[in-house]
Formats: sequence, structure tokens, C-alpha cells
Amino acid sequence: MTGVATNSTIMASEGSDSQSGSDDCNISLGPTCHVQTAENRFGLHVLEDLKSFVFDDVHANNAMDFDDDDDNDDDNDELDDDDDDGNIDGDLFFPSSELSPEELMVLLEESVAWQVGQYDHIENASPEGGGAHSSSQGFPRVARLRCNLTALSQRYNLYFTAYQDKIYVYQPRAPPQVLPPPSIILHPRRTKAARMFGGVIDRGFSHQMNQLLVGNLGKFEVILFVFDDGDVGAYYTHAIARAVIANNEHRKNLCGGAVSRLVVPKEFFHENVGQSAWGVAIHEKSRLLAVSSNRHEVTVFAFAMRNPPARTETDLDAEVDGSPKVWSGQTALQLEKHFRSRTRTWRIVLPLGPSGNNIPTIAFVENEAGEADQVVALDVNGNTWILDIWKIGSNPILYSPNIVRGAPPRYSGWGVLVLPDSSFRQTRTIRESLGLPAGEIAPSDIPNRTMCPGRQGSDRWLDTTCSLYYVKDLAPDPEKVLRNRYGPVYSKIHADKYRPKISTTTMVDVEVEADEDEEDEDDDTDMSDSPSGGSDVSFDTGSPLFAPQGPSVKEITATENRWATVSKFPGPKGSTLDDLDNDVHLIRTIVPSFGQTPLLDGSMGCLIEFVSRSLDRQSKSRPVSLENAQFHPWVAKNLSILRTTTTDIELHPLDSAGTGIMCKAVLTHHNHHKRRVEPYDLSAPVSERTSMLVHVPELSLVVAGALNGRVAILTLTKTNKHLHGMSWRRGFRVNWVLPRKEEEDKRLRPWCALHGIAVSPYPERRARGLELFGDTNRFTPPGKYRLILHYMDHTILVYDIERRGEDVLIF
Repeated sequence: MTGVATNSTIMASEGSDSQSGSDDCNISLGPTCHVQTAENRFGLHVLEDLKSFVFDDVHANNAMDFDDDDDNDDDNDELDDDDDDGNIDGDLFFPSSELSPEELMVLLEESVAWQVGQYDHIENASPEGGGAHSSSQGFPRVARLRCNLTALSQRYNLYFTAYQDKIYVYQPRAPPQVLPPPSIILHPRRTKAARMFGGVIDRGFSHQMNQLLVGNLGKFEVILFVFDDGDVGAYYTHAIARAVIANNEHRKNLCGGAVSRLVVPKEFFHENVGQSAWGVAIHEKSRLLAVSSNRHEVTVFAFAMRNPPARTETDLDAEVDGSPKVWSGQTALQLEKHFRSRTRTWRIVLPLGPSGNNIPTIAFVENEAGEADQVVALDVNGNTWILDIWKIGSNPILYSPNIVRGAPPRYSGWGVLVLPDSSFRQTRTIRESLGLPAGEIAPSDIPNRTMCPGRQGSDRWLDTTCSLYYVKDLAPDPEKVLRNRYGPVYSKIHADKYRPKISTTTMVDVEVEADEDEEDEDDDTDMSDSPSGGSDVSFDTGSPLFAPQGPSVKEITATENRWATVSKFPGPKGSTLDDLDNDVHLIRTIVPSFGQTPLLDGSMGCLIEFVSRSLDRQSKSRPVSLENAQFHPWVAKNLSILRTTTTDIELHPLDSAGTGIMCKAVLTHHNHHKRRVEPYDLSAPVSERTSMLVHVPELSLVVAGALNGRVAILTLTKTNKHLHGMSWRRGFRVNWVLPRKEEEDKRLRPWCALHGIAVSPYPERRARGLELFGDTNRFTPPGKYRLILHYMDHTILVYDIERRGEDVLIF
């Protein structure tokens, strides 16, 4: 390393075989990848300790992770003890009063705490480090084996990164000095419940963050974060921005020897979900926060609203109410009407079925009106769960993927996005849509026996794995990667006419009539002679190729009795909803699947009793298979689910007649320089977790990052083509895998795991202060974006992304 930030110059190769002049989805490369080294950020003296941290065993590292104030959590005991009969943690629980949500938001944004001297080291920190919130080695410690721990605000020039139990807030600059010393450090308190439940990854230091996310909640942007001990918290980003500005002004006005008195914003939301929390989601219009946990359930926090969303279904008043009486003393339909009214704040618990597992990622599903109706959860078994938020008596919808011989040994689910049709870019050709010639796309029509052995059904797929041969400047050799993982199946060396050799034990091999150089003819032609795809193939459905994923579950159809799982009215004390306080409904908890409305009074005993029943909730859940599920026609037509597993990326249609797109081995572990020693969390298969997803709708892009330090840039496409007897409306192509080969050759990718990825527009020149845009009411999309890759050794790589016309330029 050198004492200054290093820039690498990577020139785009012209006339590459991976691009064609008619390809409107080309991504052209500019010359520079910007690099800021750890040495540049912290100084030469940190390098030895930093190397020791990266390569040491996890437990040895965590033993020295405690900062000076981590052992002093009792400092907040007085605040907690005063609140035993109220909120669990003493912080504001939920805004709920006669005020409108907008008025509450304005009121809450002013809730800041003044603290004296706690962040004095920030003011004079150069290079970054030292002080109470950094380790004695001069750099902040990072948590290992987590999901995405960095984010960029989409409104302010603010960059957030979680270091263990704290959030460092930076004002990013133009390269090469990307991250200056932090502007402020946020240290969310630990709740009493967190101390009781503890963590999973590191029980000695359980209050470390697993993931954070920036998104809009109503009219305000928030940063939501979750901890390994089950704590969940959120700040308003405008409150953080105001604190940063106020502190900058305060520092300018300090006299010599004066004590620094800095503003620290206060969380507006702080809760605990009973066990290690991982997945996070924010819904702007419906004002919902969602968190998944290792209790195999999703918790949705729904804030009270003065003007609730209009119903898009038949009004409950007009329905014939034949529903049973539930816990609250109401009928199930009466409870649902009250629930949907949003007159109170709700903690909504959505359990998975008995075959569910830990959930690292979740996303909201919207209805035609743009309101959140469901949550998609992807568990580590690769199962996709679709959970209804508002419908009493609803059951989870379960899709279990097929396990095919030759696939990686662990088909773990790590990332999920729900993508509307508006996020996809219209394309003209198959090559443009999926990133490879039509003749090299393999069909897949594999019997689906994962839900119930003996059931006949099929998944319709187009396999675009060979598109990796057409990704420019790809560091690993795709021939070696694919042959090592799948044998000769995807070999271009031995394939006829550069087509994948797909055996009938895995894929259907359908004849393609045109040569590769006749691609345009292929693109406008149905590739099969018959509606069924032009090939008769038989499958041995008793083969272990189609082994079910997880234990068998009892299924129900969509037409079965809706009230089969609803808990009948036992008349328990405190279950009724006649709990007005000054004409305002109080906060309640609800489990819609069973129509249960238990009261959490804020005491530890009550919370422990509730979360301890999670196993009971799993066992009583009765999942519906995807093929038996009923989606609203608008949802089925307009939404797709993007899933990432260990190294693979898949796009699932919700339309039962649709065709899925899969691309395997996109982000595999890659030892470019054949290093003999590597950190344990960088080695395969530990690091093969594509667990970082950022959607950039303005550019029709998704950025997917894996723990192994590699990132894929995908263009979302839509078309109206037919291939192998299958039609598909939406797909994606892999445009780039970063760092590129020339950057790997220059060793710009550090030999450690990825801490997080973040994307945002660059600040406009006319923007004032910390604002990103000069006109807050703008309707035109931003111009240039920045992509930041943040590694565990504090190396920063920055790419500039810009779409000009039909091209996306990466600089």
C-alpha cells in the first residue's frame, strides 16, 4: 500500500465479442476505478493490526472488539428502570396520538439529545480513528458474516456504515479522498430484551448489527438497522443531516480550549423482535417497517394513520359475515376491518410454516394502488414465502426450489427483491434481453416434487448461465468455473456450435436451427416447432435429482376453509380491543394467520411469553403451494421476484404461465492470484452468499454483491419473445462483474470479505448544503450515480455509473 489513495486506469476494450452494434443494453466502461486505501484513511501505523484482524480467527477478533463504552451499558439503566411499566427500552415506542402522521413526524424530528464531549475525537480526527468509538489499534472493527452494512442516502450527501454496534456517518467526497473522518457516530442503546435474548453469531458481543437499509417512510427518509440480539432501530436521515450541519457550524465557532458540545440525533423507533434480526424492508406509501428474525417469522410495524388507504377489495360491510369469533370478541371479518383501518399502531407477526428456517432477506409486495399487501421472505433453505399482512386467516404461500444434481451443495437463499414492470427496460432482441445468443440459452422443464412427493407439475425456466462467456473483463475464466462446478454441461470448448451440452437429467436440449451469426433471425422467431417446445423428454420422477427441500408439509388449496387456522374466542383477559386512551387506540400486537391479538404491556415477562410461542405458531401454520395460490391479476401480471442464492441469480414470474430466468455461478469465490492463505470468511463456500442487493429503478439496474468481495451489475429487461416453446415478458442480463479483470490483476480488490455496497446519485452542482439535488421537486431522473464497495479492511472502491441514451456508462 502507498501513503495516498491509488487510482487504477482500466480502458474499455473495443470490438469485444460480448457486444454488438445493435445491442441497446450495452454497458460501456470508462477509464477509472477509484480506490481509497485503509492506509490513506487511518495511516501507515494501522496496517499490521489491520492484517492481524482480517486473518485472525473470529473469536480472537471479537475478544478485542469491545470499545471503552461497550462495558458500560449500565449507564442507561436509570432510563430503562424508570420505564418498566411502559415501553421496553425507555425510548419512544410508536407515534400514536390525535396528531396527523405529518405533524408527528415533524415533532419527532426535533427529538435530539445534547451530549458533551462524547465525540470530541471526531473534530480533530485526522486520520480517522482514535477516541472512545474506535479500537486502540486506530481503526473501527467490523462485524463478520453479516449482510449489507453500508448505505447511501438518496436525499443527502451522507454515507452510513455499521461498525459493530455503531453507525458512522460520513460526508463522502469526490475521489480519491472518498471518505473523510466521520461527521458523527450514532450509538443506539441496547434494550433490556436484547440483553435477555442475546445473540447468535457472537454471544460474547451480541449487540452487533446484521444489516441496515435506507428508504422512504411516508414523506421522510429513514435508516433502519437490526442487531444480532434482536434489537431494531431507525433514525430520520433529515435529523441526522441537521445534526451534522449544526455540529459543523459549532466546530467552526469553537474557541481555543472550549469543550465540544455536539448534537446527537435520537432514534424515533426502537424495538426488539425476540431473536437475531436479519432482513429489513421499508414501504413508503403504506408507512411500514418489516424485520425478519431467526424465530422464523417476519414482524411488520404498521404506524397509525389518520387517512388510511382505500380498500381495493370488496368492502367488508358488504360481505356476508359468516366468520368465527376470535380472541378480541369480534368476528374475524370485524377484526380485519378494524385492523385495516390503521387507527392504531400494530406489531404484526407473520410466522412461516413448519419447514421454515432463518430469514436473511425480505421485501414488500404492492397491490395495484401501490399499497403493501404482502411480504416476500427468502429463508436459508432457499424457500420463498409470501405472507399476507392484512388478511385474517391467511396462510403463507410457499415455493420450494428444485434441487438438481450438479448444483452447489447448499442452495441457500440470501437476497430477494420484488420488481414492478416499470423497473424493466424494453429490449428488441433475445441477445439484448438475456445477454447471449438464442442458440446458447438452455431450456429447463423440471418436474416439481418439492412440495409433495408424487405431485406432477413443472417449473419453466430459461438458463442463461452461458451469458458469463460474454461479460467483458470478467476476472475468472468462465470455462474453468463452470466445468469445475457442473462438469461439461456448460463447456464452450466441447459444445456443438458453442451451445451448452445440457443432458436430459438436468435440462431439456432443444434443437436450434440458426447459426450463431444469424442471431437476429433467432430473436424474431419461435425456436420450437410445437407449442410444447419441440422435444419429447421423459423424466425419472423417482430420481434423487428431485428430492424435496426440507420436511414435507401439509398443504391446503386456496379454496379450502379460510378460517381453518383461526383461533376461536376463548375470552382471555385483556384480549378485547376496547382500549382507548383519550380517544386514541393503543398499540397492539396481532398474528393475522390465527386472528390473535395478544396485548404486550411493555413488561419483559409479557414479551418473553409471546416470543416463546413462536414454535407453536410455526407448527400451526398451513402453507399453500405456489401452484395453488391465488394472486390478484394485477400482481401476477406486473410483479416479478428476483432471488439470489449462494452464487446464482433467478427471476421468478408470479404468473403461473410465465417462464423464469436463471443464471448460475455469477458470483463465485475467485482467488485471482492463487493466494495460499485466505481469511476464513473469504473462503468458499462460507463467502458465497449473494446477500447484498440494491435496486436502482431509474437505471433499470440491480447491483448484487457477495460476501466474497465481488459484485454483479444486472440490467432488468422486458421483451415479447418466444424460445424453446416458452415465452417470457421479463428477464435480466449480467452486464458486469466487479472488480474487473484488469483491476484484479492490479490487486485492487483486497483479500478480505465485502462489508457492504451502496449506490446513490452524485450531488448536483446547484445543490445546497448536504442536499443531493438543487430542486427537491424535480421530475427528471438523476444523471451520474456512484457505486461504493466497502471491504472489511476499510478499502473503498468507487465506480461512477451513468446512462446516456440507451447506454449505461461505468467509469
